Amino acid sequence: MKPSRAMIVQGALLILVAIIHLAMTAEIGRIVAHNTTPRAFAFLWPPYALDHIVVGILLFPIGISTILCARGVSEGDVRARRIALANALAVLCLPLAVVVAVPRETLISAPPFLAATLILIVTGLWMLWPLMRGPR
Repeated sequence: MKPSRAMIVQGALLILVAIIHLAMTAEIGRIVAHNTTPRAFAFLWPPYALDHIVVGILLFPIGISTILCARGVSEGDVRARRIALANALAVLCLPLAVVVAVPRETLISAPPFLAATLILIVTGLWMLWPLMRGPR
């Protein structure tokens, strides 16, 4: 797959993870409500929901900018390559944060969460591939 096409797929995968993130927010709210007291839920849920929604929203522009800079990376445009590198590093930080912060049992027992994390790992590493190649 040509680097520019690869980056378009990578951007689309990031948008998919954003959709998964936003779609699962309500379900996670139900899980938190079921496993906490009403008082604890009232305290925990607003910042947790905000965090979950913000990450979902921010994945959209990362995916879109990855798609938009694909051609420039292939052509050797320095600015496009810098944007692509910043996107790749940001994406790689997300699953790292998940692995550090979320207990393994929790991650494994939540299929959408695990799928999104795996997509981010594969996509983040894959995003570095076009940057290692020279212009085409």
